[in-house]
Amino acid sequence: MNCFRLAATAAFRPVTAAATAVTAVTALTMAGCAAQVARPAADPQQTSVVVAAVPAEGAAGLYIASEEGLFARAGLRVTIKTIEDPTEAIPLMRRGLVNVASGEYTAYIAADAAGIARMRIVAAEFALGPRVQEIMTAARSPITSPAKLRGATIAVNAVGSETTDLLYTALAPYGITPAQVHVVAVPLPAMPAALAAHRVDAIYEFEPYVTEGGQLYGEQDLIDLDSGASAGFPVAGFGVLESWAAAHPRVVRAFAAVIARGNAIAATNLAARQRALQTALHLSPQVVAVMAAGTFPTALDPVQVQRAADLMLRYGQLRRPFAVASVTGP
Repeated sequence: MNCFRLAATAAFRPVTAAATAVTAVTALTMAGCAAQVARPAADPQQTSVVVAAVPAEGAAGLYIASEEGLFARAGLRVTIKTIEDPTEAIPLMRRGLVNVASGEYTAYIAADAAGIARMRIVAAEFALGPRVQEIMTAARSPITSPAKLRGATIAVNAVGSETTDLLYTALAPYGITPAQVHVVAVPLPAMPAALAAHRVDAIYEFEPYVTEGGQLYGEQDLIDLDSGASAGFPVAGFGVLESWAAAHPRVVRAFAAVIARGNAIAATNLAARQRALQTALHLSPQVVAVMAAGTFPTALDPVQVQRAADLMLRYGQLRRPFAVASVTGP
């Protein structure tokens, strides 16, 4: 079976016991495809790739690929540049300081729709699963139900992003509109301490910091974002400038193939995922042992990515409908 066709069969498969068994077979079969992964080393194109990534569980496939030498075996020299603010990635790409961004789909769609940069989404990265993204409150907070978030100051990793869109979606069933909360930008690793110090009333936090906040400060889960209209929501993928993709097609194909393998391992090999996250994110064994896991797609599904564009339109980040085929196509 062709490796890319094999990857497509595993796209957005939930990590359930049954799906894990099936995906494990897929991962083992894909491991045998290593020799078929495009090897751009003999090509005159560049093989050194710099990837900008916000430190979070969603990048597990990227970290695994780096830790286990999958990029090197595909002829790529990949450097991961840690950024705290996801809005930094596209400006860094435009300045030539990074080549690939690990980030929210909404960032690529917004940049392309506004004419800031012509983008290509080249690989899927992460989708929601139970408890991987939570709205949390401090220990002994008077906010004991979602309805009490009206008027609250809530920390998000980026204002006007996929995070705020999902936050507003989660608040809507409780009759809370976007105008009835105040959102502020706080880097993900700093959120638990900011909440514990009462600098904000609530946080929209990602794993592993959901678990860390609970263990260190006794912070409480209030809303699981993986529910209702947001269940299984496609969170992040890997994006590049269209001009860079056109100049380096073999590098793009090799990178995407390696990410598919890294995500297959992240989805099926708990030990490998925990090891990579512990090393890359400097986490304690106690945190990685219990943190929740989302979904690590092994193929890019435009139908799923369209959900992000449609949500952006609903909350005013887009002025008109956006067809994601323009950024996910060849």
